[in-house]
Amino acid sequence: MDARSQDQRFATTLAHGLALLRCFTPFEPSLSNGELARKSGLSKATVSRLSYTLELIGLLRFDQEARRYRLGAASLSIGHPLMAHLTVRQIARPLMQSLADQTGGTVSLGLRHRASIIYVETTRAHDAGDFRPDIGATLPLLDTAVGRAWLAACDDEERDNAMEWLAREHKVTARAVRVTINTAIDDLANKGYCVSLGNFRPDVNAVAVPLKERFRGELIMLNCGVLSSRMSAAQVARSVGPMLKKTAVGIERLQRQSEKSGV
Repeated sequence: MDARSQDQRFATTLAHGLALLRCFTPFEPSLSNGELARKSGLSKATVSRLSYTLELIGLLRFDQEARRYRLGAASLSIGHPLMAHLTVRQIARPLMQSLADQTGGTVSLGLRHRASIIYVETTRAHDAGDFRPDIGATLPLLDTAVGRAWLAACDDEERDNAMEWLAREHKVTARAVRVTINTAIDDLANKGYCVSLGNFRPDVNAVAVPLKERFRGELIMLNCGVLSSRMSAAQVARSVGPMLKKTAVGIERLQRQSEKSGV
């Protein structure tokens, strides 16, 4: 159990309600109370009260015919203030789109949350195929290029915190992932980017780099994923890696210009 749950200031009911919202995914957009109980580990009685309350305030919507819940439109409003102030999204979008068009892939910006990276911006080629991650998509730290680049670029305190979450959520030990992390650190130091060549999805090869400018103290990651049917692993590592580095430099230059102009 999270140590914070033992803190008298910790609102357990609120945490449980938010845990229910996190149960919904693009692959499971609708869930019954029984499924919510199984996924969250909460009792059916607790889930029933929470889902009813979340429906009343608009964060969930109940399908009477299917007897299942879906996320309500109000859930979008929670993340809007964050997205509105993450101005790098608007600054980076044209350069990201250009890279996506050149590679035929998907280019994304991500922030780390616990043992994952969450995409906050995504652009893609018009014919990117079925590889279409979107804003809000959650990717694991260890198996993805964007996660490995974060592990390579973060400081020791951040890495230790991430390892705690990996151990808590995925039962991963530092010793078990030491080779992966050390390889990522070496790749970032020597090549300037990290790779995941079919490790997360067998049909996708990806490269990632960190941006120099942090957002409220958090690393911002830039990732490009390309279907293996479009470009081999060797091509992605050899060609897309340098292109991604150049795109990152361009984004950082635009960030500096924006700061000077006060935009």
